Amino acid sequence: MLSPTIRTTIAMAILSCACTGALADSPGQDVPGAPAASAPAAQNTPPFALDDPQHIEKGRLRFGANCAAYCHGFEGSGGKTPAFRGRKDLDAQEVFKVITMGRTGADVMPAWGNGFSAEKRWELVAYIMWLSRQEAR
Repeated sequence: MLSPTIRTTIAMAILSCACTGALADSPGQDVPGAPAASAPAAQNTPPFALDDPQHIEKGRLRFGANCAAYCHGFEGSGGKTPAFRGRKDLDAQEVFKVITMGRTGADVMPAWGNGFSAEKRWELVAYIMWLSRQEAR
């Protein structure tokens, strides 16, 4: 079990990376806090089929770089959160909304609406929805 001091240090390092863009996939682009890259109307529906392997792969890479380490675990196996594999209760629109707006309270998650373009957030959704169709481990 990690001491509270170590847990706080790890959390601050993760927050610092997220806020400075160290976890973003392109330095200087799509960094948390930067203006959103797409118009709000374009965000309501994915700009591609969510089962497109190319976009699922892009989402997988982005997820591994930004979401996996502390919060969601390797391949969405769960970390601080329930695993994504085998989840039949996930709705693509709701997943997009949570990625965009974040969450507060006990299951806090940073908002990525200003951090990633709508297309990149939809790629994350495509990957998460793909994971939900995989057998739970």
